[in-house]
Amino acid sequence: MFKHIPFASLYTAEHDGLKSRYHFSFAEYHNPLNVHYGVLRVMNDDIISPQSGFDTHPHYDMEIFTYVLRGTLTHQDSMGHKEELTKGTIQYMSAGTGISHSELNEGEEEVHLIQTWIFPSQKGLNPGYKTKRYGEKERLNRWLHLMGRNGVDSVIPINQDVNIYVTQMESHQSLLFGLGSQRQLYVKVMEGEAMINDKLFQTGDAGKSDEDLFVQTKKQSAHILVIEMAKR
Repeated sequence: MFKHIPFASLYTAEHDGLKSRYHFSFAEYHNPLNVHYGVLRVMNDDIISPQSGFDTHPHYDMEIFTYVLRGTLTHQDSMGHKEELTKGTIQYMSAGTGISHSELNEGEEEVHLIQTWIFPSQKGLNPGYKTKRYGEKERLNRWLHLMGRNGVDSVIPINQDVNIYVTQMESHQSLLFGLGSQRQLYVKVMEGEAMINDKLFQTGDAGKSDEDLFVQTKKQSAHILVIEMAKR
């Protein structure tokens, strides 16, 4: 099974300086046929206007991953962390028994980010937080492993049987993403354009698959996110 999900088909929400596209049911958008994909519960494509953002709010029992594409995002949370997140930064929060945080655009440029929520392997875990910034060369024309269940030095550990990868493909390149037995994935073209399994994916498009991915770029480059997980 391979399903292409055009960006234009996603639900659009606009709230006080925030423009979002929801890949799954979220906030005022509820579609009982589109609540989650495996353990992937939320993927929001967010653009935050200057001097706006997400004020302090709580989360519980969710693994939350944010990938910053443009601008500077200022994070502050109830565990005492405060930092600025720029392009290429990934942010991971394990909400567990409870965490409160704010994510604000205090600058003069729009912030563009991809926000993802994943069901944890169990409830009541201790909250956690970690960030890491990667340069473009580290993901250039290759799959860069960002997060995984069994974290090593270069991979942020996550409390679920999930692996998250990213690539920044130049034009006229190709990559294979092999998928193991009883595994599935969700792919998101965050920027640019690519052919994925012979279908044209443009900026913002996504796809569901339990097949290997063959990705090709033509004249344009492509910045692509893959979330790989156990099949459910």
